[in-house]
Amino acid sequence: MAYATPADLAAALNDPRLATTQTELLDACLEAAAAEIDANMDRVDPTIPLDPVPALVSRTNVNRAAEWYKAADAANGGVGFEQTGVLQAPASGFGRHAAVLTPVTEQWGVG
Repeated sequence: MAYATPADLAAALNDPRLATTQTELLDACLEAAAAEIDANMDRVDPTIPLDPVPALVSRTNVNRAAEWYKAADAANGGVGFEQTGVLQAPASGFGRHAAVLTPVTEQWGVG
């Protein structure tokens, strides 16, 4: 289950209209990111929902989902925009997000 909403992701992508026009795609990106987050957090009891969801987890869900959303545009390893130039896709995939989630990781593969 995602830790953010399509509206959160649309806002991060600077296009609030996406929340109503691309809801299914935004949900898929959020769910993909949440699956990575869940695997990384390695919670003792993953059936108990995080309530409230820590801001660290919610922001990581949005940030990684934005990467999933833009992945289709990342031809040749970068995403280009006139205003910013080419943004290189991170080589580590989820690695940098995993580092951010260190404070909420529970078992570290031991359990």
